[in-house]
Amino acid sequence: MNLIYVEDNPLDADLTRRMLALRAPRLQLRLAATLEQARALLAEPDCACDVLLIDMNLPDSNGIELVAQVRRSRPALTVLVLTGCGDEEAAVSALRSGADDYIIKDTRYLDDLPATIETAVRRRRERPDHVGHQVLHVLYAERTASDVDLLRRHLRQQAPHILVEAVGSAAEVLAALDRGGADALGPIDVLLLDYLLPGMNALELVQEVREKRGLDLPIVVVTGQGDETAAAQAIKLGAHDYLVKRDLSLPRLHIALESAFLRVQLERERRALAESERRFRELAATIDDVVWLSDPDERRLLYVSPAIERIWGMPVEEMMKDWRLWFAQIHPEDIEAVRAAVVDASPHRGNYELRFRMRRPDGQLRHVLLRSFAVQDEHGNTVRRAGIAQDVTEQHLQDARIQHLAYHDPLTDLPNRMLMLDRMERGLAQAQRHHRALALLFLDLDRFKTINDTLGHLVGDELLRQVAQRLRQLLPPDVTIARLGGDEFLVLVEDLDDAAQAARIADELMGALDLPFEIDAQDLHVSASVGVSLYPRDSSDAQTLLKYADTALYKAKAAGRNTYCFFSPEMDAQAHERLRLENDLRRAIERGELRVHYQPQFAADGRLEGAEALLRWQHPQRGLIGPGEFIPLAEETGLIHVIGDWVLDEACHQARQWHLLGHAGVRVAVNLSVRQLQRHGLDRTVRSALRRSGLAAAQLELEITESSMMDDPEGTLSLLHTLRGIGVQLSVDDFGTGYSSLAYLKRLPLQRLKIDRSFVDGIPDDGDDIAIVEAIVALARKMNLRIVAEGVETGAQRDLLTRLGCDEMQGYLLGRPMAAAEMQALLARCRAGVGAAAGVSLGA
Repeated sequence: MNLIYVEDNPLDADLTRRMLALRAPRLQLRLAATLEQARALLAEPDCACDVLLIDMNLPDSNGIELVAQVRRSRPALTVLVLTGCGDEEAAVSALRSGADDYIIKDTRYLDDLPATIETAVRRRRERPDHVGHQVLHVLYAERTASDVDLLRRHLRQQAPHILVEAVGSAAEVLAALDRGGADALGPIDVLLLDYLLPGMNALELVQEVREKRGLDLPIVVVTGQGDETAAAQAIKLGAHDYLVKRDLSLPRLHIALESAFLRVQLERERRALAESERRFRELAATIDDVVWLSDPDERRLLYVSPAIERIWGMPVEEMMKDWRLWFAQIHPEDIEAVRAAVVDASPHRGNYELRFRMRRPDGQLRHVLLRSFAVQDEHGNTVRRAGIAQDVTEQHLQDARIQHLAYHDPLTDLPNRMLMLDRMERGLAQAQRHHRALALLFLDLDRFKTINDTLGHLVGDELLRQVAQRLRQLLPPDVTIARLGGDEFLVLVEDLDDAAQAARIADELMGALDLPFEIDAQDLHVSASVGVSLYPRDSSDAQTLLKYADTALYKAKAAGRNTYCFFSPEMDAQAHERLRLENDLRRAIERGELRVHYQPQFAADGRLEGAEALLRWQHPQRGLIGPGEFIPLAEETGLIHVIGDWVLDEACHQARQWHLLGHAGVRVAVNLSVRQLQRHGLDRTVRSALRRSGLAAAQLELEITESSMMDDPEGTLSLLHTLRGIGVQLSVDDFGTGYSSLAYLKRLPLQRLKIDRSFVDGIPDDGDDIAIVEAIVALARKMNLRIVAEGVETGAQRDLLTRLGCDEMQGYLLGRPMAAAEMQALLARCRAGVGAAAGVSLGA
């Protein structure tokens, strides 16, 4: 198979060439960098081309121009168009111009390219000629009755024009196809197949329908768990789309069915229209379209087919008496254009095409496509004019539906990102002309994920629909509100007087959500955070305003949620600084910039029991950076896993070195973040670190905060028992500051509780802090746990903690965090019996 790829980007062209050579070696690829080069290749006498792959944006023109030319000259050639990310408008234009399919250049398009090419070639060869109709008949193969019932109820509400007949097996599907349709529905318009069917699965059934029976029915496959491999196979075998079963009650269901049907229907209608144009004279008396013949010199109608009565609602006899009667029914807004083309223009001009609206006597509005052809004699003189008038109302409605889907969110029917950006561009141009202000408000629902995860996606989707409806009711018609996806909304407010007006609108948006939303007989409460950017104060560019509003939104989230914040240059600088810090952090390990310091932990009798490993970052420009500044960033970006593994390895290795030097009783404590606890395989990571270092498991202590354990209590409990089974020791850090569930605590395989420094700071003067420490010590004694007090900075604190029964202490009084070499020196002093001289005695 021969393929010509038109691409001006050398990198994209080379990647595609190498990928196809690997994945589709039977494809012979030729490259062209411009439309001119592509035309030259296609014009070669011996040019063998089966597939044409065209990039949308080329240096010498738009790729759609070549699509239209090729479709006219080479109807059998398969044509695919490459577009930028999410360029739906360009995709619609490409399909209308005759492309068989379009491909969006996302991160996976190269992986799917061979299958996409093969599917498009097969569809082009099949050349379907079935003509669709307004009511959609769907044969649904599904063995689970509840799924069938769910689908039918959804379609009755969202798409009553889609009729469903259900069968339970592949054999029943084939039997219905043999009969020419389902008994209850008649002819089948779309097959909806569950992947797991008795007898044969959906892939085998698609293959049977496509390859063995040669049927061109639209097919949509339903998978149970979002199996992309099965979905890709289904598409490759001839299915038009696939759905994940959990999404069957979402709006995507009827959209997918209609989309699959329309793709087949549009191809059939295109072929039927081409055939009718070629043979319109001999078929004039039998087709549904109006066929006419006139004398251009005398402006007299010679013939009009009976279809005129169906479209115009007028008897043929009246039209033959006075052909100008049909002008009376043309829409007032179209009459002048029609008159200029039909009456005022020269009767001897060439062929032309005209679209207009007309209203029948019964009040129906119809869209008409009129084509006129010049019939010439042997001398080239126009002696007759022939024409065809086609009722394209349904096609117009389908085009309008496609356009609407391309620019609107299917769940809420609000404008999507593309339409919002277009309106922003127009709004900015208008504001610039009239010297007015404009505001962009970025709204995000607070803790929406909790509702979605707790109550399910159906409730979450209904909440989004109700939020969108409430915001629409609040905002005036000249304010644009769009949904970007998830729980994010954008509001564009034009013709502003000042920033205070934007603040009032932001306040009204949040206030609109104060009343509960009733869903499934329960009240749901939701709040929102809002970020605001302004033209001309912040920027005059739409994309920049959107970025700034997003930045302001994050500031509102950080401020506690359920509030609004305006963007400021300081916020932009902070965002850029955070990005730089993130980039530096990604390279910190390989550059050797991370350091592990160790803070000693002493027993009440003055013995040095262990050391807590504390991470520091020696930044080349900013100097030593504490963990509070970069650990949250590492957790947010996922770098915490790499960094945490490095710290664990480093601490185990260092502790082993101390043991080899004679300090065998000293343990090392390493903190674990909530992200590390959530990652699968932490126990294997710990085993590997111990094995590589040679450190005994009992000499390693892992510290976990209370709050980190509460995210997944049962999963954390299982993991901690596994870690304890390895032999490592476990402690709860910052005890008393988080969610202290004693019922849960008693199930944990712990050896220590660490009293948070916030309680130690208040003693010996604060009676409440003393009482809390006494309670924690008493609790630990009952549970056979040792107590470690953090943040000991004064002798009075040390003495009181000793009397209250604390087993171990750490803090600046006893020893600051220090490098490994300093810690080794301290160990040596303590071993030599000079601990008191070093200032580490805990005696009262």
